[in-house]
Amino acid sequence: MDLERISTARALRKVFCILVILMITISTGLQAKKGLYRNSGSITNGLYAADGFGSNYYVGLRYNHYFDKWKYFVEGSIGFSSLKSDVLNDLASFQVFNSQDLNAYEFLLGYDPKPLSGLPYFVAGVASINQGGQSRFAYVLGFGKHIPLAQFFRIKRLGVRYDIRDHIFRQEINDAGAFTSHNLVFSFGLQYYF
Repeated sequence: MDLERISTARALRKVFCILVILMITISTGLQAKKGLYRNSGSITNGLYAADGFGSNYYVGLRYNHYFDKWKYFVEGSIGFSSLKSDVLNDLASFQVFNSQDLNAYEFLLGYDPKPLSGLPYFVAGVASINQGGQSRFAYVLGFGKHIPLAQFFRIKRLGVRYDIRDHIFRQEINDAGAFTSHNLVFSFGLQYYF
């Protein structure tokens, strides 16, 4: 069973990498209208709240490609966090996970009803979550906002963003029975448009 999960996670990572390469290749072939950028890259940081294990610092990289005047977009991202937890240290006299590393690879579709307003966008997609050496396929739901600084200042290529995501997957710890886990990601970042 574990070998099947590992091979599924590896396959998802390969698909993720191929999709990111395709998005970059396609986007560099497109000519954006003057002043309307079709791509962005961002560095984000915040908190990753692993269901039942506590919260830790999170850092991520995201790539977006926009369609139809920013109303729709696709996003590929990779994020890193940790499973260091006082809960695990206090309650478990045994090691629950092989490591304390947590990595998330996401591929999302987004919809922003009013890109230059205060209303948030919505995202849905899939992710590969490697939590302590255990790989899981996850569904992702969330919302957030891209805020180009050109709306407020004379800075055309920079913006800020916030995101709240829910990684939903089946979790099983030490054969105690499977349960649905909701890992929440709260992040804020700096965005570069190109």
